[in-house]
Amino acid sequence: MNSSPYICLALGAFLSLAGCETVTTETSDGRPMPPRARVPQSAPDGVAINAMSVLYAPKPTDSDANGRPDRLSIELYLFARPYPTPVWREGTLNVAAYRMGTAGSPTAPGDHPIHVWSIPTRDLDLGRFRSLIGEGYRFQVSLLDDGGNDRIEGTAIDFVTWFRPSSGATVIWSDGVRSIAFEPMASGEVRQ
Repeated sequence: MNSSPYICLALGAFLSLAGCETVTTETSDGRPMPPRARVPQSAPDGVAINAMSVLYAPKPTDSDANGRPDRLSIELYLFARPYPTPVWREGTLNVAAYRMGTAGSPTAPGDHPIHVWSIPTRDLDLGRFRSLIGEGYRFQVSLLDDGGNDRIEGTAIDFVTWFRPSSGATVIWSDGVRSIAFEPMASGEVRQ
């Protein structure tokens, strides 16, 4: 009886079960491995909001199909620094739209906004979301709200946003004025 096939089979099984493990402390290009991920600490409920980040959609949409954009999507994140993740808090989100160049600043806001939206966060329950950034609010404002119109002077509108906490703490302003183009749409163009 020839035992060489059995020896080869046993040797192959032994080698496959024994295997080898390569432990490396470098990536394939020689850089060190990144540190282990950690879960950042969230702000406790009682900590006051002291910063916010506002992300405006790059282009407004035309909700009434008249060729003039009127609706803008906004994402807003509230922070309680030094905690790194945004949180939900009770209060009122305010967004003001101004003719280009007339918005002023947080310490001296412009006198005549085109429109001001005041939205209590409790009304944004459906607009609450979680992303890789953290907890935030997503909502839309329209120049047509409350009987407004979408006929504007110029081709852009300045936006300023602020948050008034329901606790009575200090009002938090966005980090400046953001100009968004509200140009009439070209024939056949669709923005949704």
